[in-house]
Amino acid sequence: MGNIRVLSDVVASQVAAGEVVERPASVIKELMENSLDAGAKSLEIEVRGAGSVLLRVTDDGAGMDREDALLSLERHATSKIASAADLTTVRSMGFRGEALPSIASVAEFVLRTRRASAPAPAGTEVVVKGGKIVAVREAGCAPGTTVEVKSLFFNIPARRKFLRSAATEAAHLDRAVETVALAFPGVALHYRRDGRTVHRLPSATSLVSRVADLYGADERAALLEMPEGESRGIRVSGLVSRPGATRADRGRQFFFVNGRAVENVFLSTGLREAYRQMLEPGRYPSLFVHIAMDPQAVDCNVHPAKREVRFRQGGEVRDALRSAVEAALRQARADWLQPVRAHLAARAEPPAGHVPEAKPLRLAHQPELPRPVRPESPPAPGAPIAEAATPRVRPEEFRLVGALSRRYLLLEGGEGLVLLDQRAAHQRILFERLQRGVAGGGVAAQRLLAPAVFELPGREHEAVAENLAVLAAAGFGVEVFGGRALKVEALPDFLAGRDPQRVLEDFAAACVSGGAARLRGPAAEEAVRRAVARLAVDEGGAKDEREQRALVTQLLACELPYCDPDGRPVMLQFSWRELDRKFGRD
Repeated sequence: MGNIRVLSDVVASQVAAGEVVERPASVIKELMENSLDAGAKSLEIEVRGAGSVLLRVTDDGAGMDREDALLSLERHATSKIASAADLTTVRSMGFRGEALPSIASVAEFVLRTRRASAPAPAGTEVVVKGGKIVAVREAGCAPGTTVEVKSLFFNIPARRKFLRSAATEAAHLDRAVETVALAFPGVALHYRRDGRTVHRLPSATSLVSRVADLYGADERAALLEMPEGESRGIRVSGLVSRPGATRADRGRQFFFVNGRAVENVFLSTGLREAYRQMLEPGRYPSLFVHIAMDPQAVDCNVHPAKREVRFRQGGEVRDALRSAVEAALRQARADWLQPVRAHLAARAEPPAGHVPEAKPLRLAHQPELPRPVRPESPPAPGAPIAEAATPRVRPEEFRLVGALSRRYLLLEGGEGLVLLDQRAAHQRILFERLQRGVAGGGVAAQRLLAPAVFELPGREHEAVAENLAVLAAAGFGVEVFGGRALKVEALPDFLAGRDPQRVLEDFAAACVSGGAARLRGPAAEEAVRRAVARLAVDEGGAKDEREQRALVTQLLACELPYCDPDGRPVMLQFSWRELDRKFGRD
């Protein structure tokens, strides 16, 4: 007798369950997607014991008759496709007919269902335990379907012991429910966990409303709507973080393709490229994006749980997403900076040697900073008590209050107190000056009285040698002088008077530590400009009010005034409400 044998149906289902049912959240996902495919407009989700005790999903969808209810528990029984060719046009969430039999093979499973057209209360109940049908009977139930899954993995102890802590599994369950809620804003959803309502979401008319219902008004206020557009048959819409409103994890990043939540490297790359220079290391933007495209251009059958997809033209999808996010960020910058620049253009420069009288710096909008909340009854402007009756600064103005230890500037705005990091502001100004200089043919340089010749260690020397063209465009006159030697004949005008050897050593070290030495093309050029901008910053900050005003004016003329070239914030806001709360004035 040979060694090869055919697995029993129960064992085959349990093997399939290993691919489909990774954890309780996988079950909830599959059950909710089945409900959506059945045309449900309302979902009731109940979870107990982090999903290992009970998972229940009730919907008001089309429901099934007795015959279909039994067939739904057969492996590869599906109403979604009839041939392999249908896989290229499938638009439903599930389509392979694996979910229900796989789940039923590793749990105590009850299915109750009734077609809307069936006479009340003529429904069907099917009871399955460990893959074996225990009972099939008539049952009174409302139109739609309810699926109960109890004692998950009761018959596979090895799988059960690999479940994580209750808190971890609950977090995965929450994520699965939120994902479906965001994918289908028009579906009402009530989610209870261990007897407590986690989400009660009414049917929403837009993604904006659904996000506000899920995460609150503060999260909604920190998001920008992407202008809807289509490029090469790819439509992108959704919401994305304002610059500065970032998180410490990717927990609020959701990508949907034709309604399906997916992961794909092209999507991640498109988002990262759109936010270049705006993200502090370790910070991530929120994103809720829907992409609609020809289903024949995307393969959703490459992962057992259908999480990952493959695009026929991944570069086009990446570019469409990046363009949509950039458009939203660009519009936000334009809305904020237009009145600022108009005001700056209208201001006359004071005569040389004249210290200007303190005047407000007018702004139409604040930069997006943590939780900008307008107080209901704002306090008087920050001023001595004797001046408490002075008129409140209008919301479109910033008033320069003073400096803190020559490191920070204090500004008063209509929304509260703003702290400006002078070093970060200076870096942003210099970085954009370098950008403009490179685009316009080069940065002004100052020749040294005598060339400086010196050697650098191997990696540092390579970092400089690899970026000679970028350095030349930034105002450096540098050439390789044999071996590891470099000859410096000129420096950018804003580095005039610096020791050229120290400047190149610091630049090379910054390139090596920041990864620029390993980059190529535009990414390397950008990393080089960041390194140069860091070198040029004066730790002392602006020395007097005239210099402080000049710094703020130049910063507000930048394209990205709210973050430094490395993505760290330039300004932090403390709202009136937050200040009142800290002083016990709520």
